[in-house]
Amino acid sequence: MQKGVSIGFFPLLATLILLSVHYFTGALDWPGVGEVRAQRDFNSAIGMSLLTGYFWFALRLMHQNVASTLISLLVKTNQLSQFSSHRSELSLEFKHHIFNAIIISIMITIVYCMFEGLVTVKQEIHVLFLTATAVPFWFLAILFLFQISSNIKYLTKKVLPHAGGNIDRLKSIMTILKLGTTNSIFAMGALTIFPIFWLKKDIPSIDVLVVTFFTGVVGFYLFWPVIKLKKRLEDEQKEVVLILEEHIEDGIKRCAKQQESVTAVSIEQLESEKERVLKMGARIFAPRDKARVAACLALIPISWVLLFVVEWLIQLPRYH
Repeated sequence: MQKGVSIGFFPLLATLILLSVHYFTGALDWPGVGEVRAQRDFNSAIGMSLLTGYFWFALRLMHQNVASTLISLLVKTNQLSQFSSHRSELSLEFKHHIFNAIIISIMITIVYCMFEGLVTVKQEIHVLFLTATAVPFWFLAILFLFQISSNIKYLTKKVLPHAGGNIDRLKSIMTILKLGTTNSIFAMGALTIFPIFWLKKDIPSIDVLVVTFFTGVVGFYLFWPVIKLKKRLEDEQKEVVLILEEHIEDGIKRCAKQQESVTAVSIEQLESEKERVLKMGARIFAPRDKARVAACLALIPISWVLLFVVEWLIQLPRYH
């Protein structure tokens, strides 16, 4: 992170540069009625430019959140000295993901060009630049999907096992759970940009099915780590409550036999801890978190409605 530079500066700059390149090469020339290919190129130029910047910003934000979460977890376990070691492991994994994402993005672009018949010597300049800019688009999209699951998996497997007692461990799971939820919510925001690809185009039934299926698969992929963590939190919460109840029952028996003078105080402390553990379940998702998830999911159909409104406004002058 450069000091004094917002994490959104370079992604925004990249988006503006991509839009400028497409504008000067002709991809953003306003298509006429019935120019299907020109309309598709126009939509792709805008959509890929916006999504490229969005995924880059999402990656930077994710890394910032992961670092903050990692520090929080290490502080709870008095292992802050291990931060550099964890950061090195995460960086090494990130480099592997970069390499894999580059290979996959190039392969996707080549396959697309072959299917669309774009591999020809004589090709329009704006089509060449659209093809070239598809590589960073796919690269950042794939890299983001790699990172969103691997970071949660790393924190769960490498950091969580070193968490302290019952309460600290449950709090650590909740911290990772909130990170996963935040990342997933932000990732779903990318789906609100997708309708741009269908601007002024007929939407066949097959496209509707494909987009719906794709949205469902991506949503499941994004929220699956969150679902697993929530299940894990509930299971461990039940185990902690059972252990505390056993200790309370044992303390009551000792108190009845007057074996310990401080048993009553210990029982009260155990009851307080049990109450705290039970309350944790209710605080997994605060109303604000639920509202954010609902708002993010609502943005997807709203973005499609907005697409139809924009198309209607574009066609208005033709009716006058």
